[in-house]
Amino acid sequence: MTARILIAESSATSRISLKVRLSGACYDVLAAASASELLSQLRLGRPDLILLGPGFTDLPLADFFQLVSVERPRTPVLVLANGQRRVEALEAGAAAVLDPRVDEQMLLARVRGLLRDAEADDSPEFGMAEQAAGFSHAPSGNVVLVADQPARAQRWRHVLQPRLNCRFAISSPDETLSAAAQGDGADLYIIAADIDRKGDGLQLLSELRSRNGSKEAGFAVLVAPEREELCAIALDLGAGEVLPLDPAEDNNAEIAALALRNQLDRKRRADSRREEMKRNMAWAMSDPLTGLYNRRYAMPRLVEIARGAMRRQSGFAVMALDLDRFKAINDSFGHAAGDAVLCDIAHRVEEIVSSRGLTARLGGEEFLVVLPNATEAEAFRMAEEIRRAVEAQPTLLPRISGGGEVQATLSIGVAMEQTPFCISRPDILAEIALERADRAMIAAKSLGRNRVLMAPTQPVC
Repeated sequence: MTARILIAESSATSRISLKVRLSGACYDVLAAASASELLSQLRLGRPDLILLGPGFTDLPLADFFQLVSVERPRTPVLVLANGQRRVEALEAGAAAVLDPRVDEQMLLARVRGLLRDAEADDSPEFGMAEQAAGFSHAPSGNVVLVADQPARAQRWRHVLQPRLNCRFAISSPDETLSAAAQGDGADLYIIAADIDRKGDGLQLLSELRSRNGSKEAGFAVLVAPEREELCAIALDLGAGEVLPLDPAEDNNAEIAALALRNQLDRKRRADSRREEMKRNMAWAMSDPLTGLYNRRYAMPRLVEIARGAMRRQSGFAVMALDLDRFKAINDSFGHAAGDAVLCDIAHRVEEIVSSRGLTARLGGEEFLVVLPNATEAEAFRMAEEIRRAVEAQPTLLPRISGGGEVQATLSIGVAMEQTPFCISRPDILAEIALERADRAMIAAKSLGRNRVLMAPTQPVC
């Protein structure tokens, strides 16, 4: 789907020029010449990116960003401005600023980069277009400077340290790559486009963006005035920001600090999203009481194990485990005691199975163990080890249940599936294996409980 870009610009000449340049790159372009048109386009046009031209005078910057944050939160705003207005725009919440005289190549590269970042940042909880309050403090983090000469790196550190609440390190390309390879990546890398040779900083950027220890970091590239053609290339390679090589000219220091805060803040939001996704995945796959995998995860995983066994022509074992007389424990000691027993038994089973197989709680007092590449002897041995571990000592009950302890035991049914298989579908094979293990477990209960019973061997096809 083509990205939709809204140009907010009161000057007709500037507005038409920008529209031609963006339409030529196959973007869907909207335009607003006044505050009322801006409001209408924000509501009806639903732009993916907003380009604020230098001639839009209907609203002060603060009011403009306030309107965007209400009508189109999380939509990046690219501002064309020079002088002090660049600083004001970044403070107000601009995702990036460019000189109004920017060439087409750089403009389009910046648009591509912002749209790419906005797509990655697409979450209901996090936004790109923020009010000035978003910059009320500088995000903390680790910043690595890789410059063409130590003195320049020192100048950048001297300029940025008072403005950013970060730890700064000056590093060589080899040291930077080595640290990333060892998992010691930075939150933000500031890299000169030319270090020892022309363009080798861009190569370093590409290397860092491809490595697990550094690919999620923010990146800024320092470009000399005579090498401005590298700015667009750096953005297309994944840099979030390009800055002048020398921080001392004009108000470069303040602009750089604000732009780098943007990068650090975006990195923090991305880290939070990844952590939230991990938590959500864990919650979706895990039983909240015992921490074991739940049925939702275990059943598809059992099918995958069956598929792998069919492909390799090997065997796998399925164990159905059920706590004996668990209802009596709940009735006698309360549900808090029952929960304590379930957690204790789950811990003992998981400790024995560990990485050798899959352990899950299917519901209630029922557990599942699956052993890939197992023999019948190995499966029976492990089932007996689990049974003895549960029988060996009672579970201590919580004080809310009156304290004390209760003895629990397990009945375990074990089904072996060996090659050759008569069944061509792994899901059916998995279902049959679980059914056989379950019947063996029920038979173990009928024979007196607290025992392991092997399911009868399947007939060979």
